[in-house]
Amino acid sequence: MAIGALLAPVGVVLAPRDGAVVVVLATSSAMAAEAVSRADGVILAPIGRFGLLARSDIPGFSARLYQSGAALVLAGLGGGCSGQARDSLIPARRSP
Repeated sequence: MAIGALLAPVGVVLAPRDGAVVVVLATSSAMAAEAVSRADGVILAPIGRFGLLARSDIPGFSARLYQSGAALVLAGLGGGCSGQARDSLIPARRSP
């Protein structure tokens, strides 16, 4: 029980939010890609041999990833402070 109490704050910080970039880990990157596809997500980038960065605008993406075979789903850290992926069709704003 003590271990659970210590890990709870970590789980809150790393818990994926709807619409956010997530890290999807599986037994291989191919399995992670299959889970993302089945969960109606979009692959943003590979992460080593076992994972991917992915995103979906449909609520419940993390739960669908687990149902589709993902071993672990964490909040992605590559989407900026908000965890949101920037739309590639919208040009970046420059400071004056």
